[in-house]
Amino acid sequence: MIKNIIASLTGLLFFMAAHAQLEYKDDNTVYKNIYAKDLCALLQNNPNALLIDVRSPGEYSDTAAMGSMNIGHLKGAINIPIKNFPAAIAGLKNNADQPVILYCSHSQRSRRVSKMLADNGFTHVLNLNGGMAVLNQDSEENFPCKKEMIVYASPYKNINGADAVSLIKNDPNLLVIDTRSAMSYSGKDSTEENNIGRIRHSINIPADEFAAKWKKPASSKAVLVVDNDYGNQSAVAAKWLTEHGYTNVYSLTGGLAAFVGQSKNTLADRKAVMEALPAYSLLNPKETMDLLTAKPETVVLDLRSAEDFNNRSPKKWHNLGHIRNASNIQPDHFTEKMKELEQYKQAPILVYGNDDPAKFCRMLNDAGFENVNIIYDGLWSMVSGAANFSELQGIRPLLTDHEGLY
Repeated sequence: MIKNIIASLTGLLFFMAAHAQLEYKDDNTVYKNIYAKDLCALLQNNPNALLIDVRSPGEYSDTAAMGSMNIGHLKGAINIPIKNFPAAIAGLKNNADQPVILYCSHSQRSRRVSKMLADNGFTHVLNLNGGMAVLNQDSEENFPCKKEMIVYASPYKNINGADAVSLIKNDPNLLVIDTRSAMSYSGKDSTEENNIGRIRHSINIPADEFAAKWKKPASSKAVLVVDNDYGNQSAVAAKWLTEHGYTNVYSLTGGLAAFVGQSKNTLADRKAVMEALPAYSLLNPKETMDLLTAKPETVVLDLRSAEDFNNRSPKKWHNLGHIRNASNIQPDHFTEKMKELEQYKQAPILVYGNDDPAKFCRMLNDAGFENVNIIYDGLWSMVSGAANFSELQGIRPLLTDHEGLY
């Protein structure tokens, strides 16, 4: 089952990425983008606004096969899946001059529907940046009506990275279950990017062994379930626990990647609750932006193919441009290039790529490089972050050759 879920998630991410170039260039031209902080006042001031969830019925009702997609919906939203929109437009014509707010999971599908409505004469189309994935991770400071607006149907509680850190710090009786493989949990996975550390005092029960190995009697004790699969595996285990009598179960929305985050500096929190962190630093888009802004001398290594680096890939979703002044090194030439990099052993180095770039960070660490950093979710996270977070607008000047993305 888990393998099927992972395969489905991979297909979804592939689908979303493949359409990335089609959406961002229409932002705030064909339709308007809004952020979570704008949504509450907008709905209050426009009681006739139409709020539409363009995800699948399963996502909307928290019954999707992929647990990571069961992250609630917005109160008052109607569900019109993207595939049904061409037929639904005629029935929405009465709202053509009223605010129509669209959202999905990661604001890719909602961008496509926003363009569709604008092309059909709707004059006040608003895309909600980041979608439910960002809204779940947002703080109440950024999303003031969060508690009122997000409606969940899952039997367990979804919890974001920041709230999970607080829970770990403040509940000494909390039981943390890590559902990754034993190799990832121990930091010995053959894929280096899976070795991102573990929560202190957690126990490891791999998801595909969970039902067979879990023997503890049901209780009201708080249980936090985590994975590194965007919440797919943890959701399966969390649901199983609630079905077997546990009444206080949390699933970490977004997986351990939520601890890395996107728009805030999170390293201090990670160090506070995690152990076995890699010797190199995992940076989210905010931390990457801060590094490149504060230390323009940073040596940037782009380990993608020359086709990807030069926006000539037949896979259009790979054509994301690159970070300014990045050096393109082919992964199979990395070892021979190490000598040329010797002069930068004390300098900050930033690495990103498509094919497990973390293994090259480890190689640099092992060779004595002192300040090695990796963009945890790759260049895509930078492009997406710049489009979906107001506080990450500073990323755009750091990128080049991304025409058509914005």
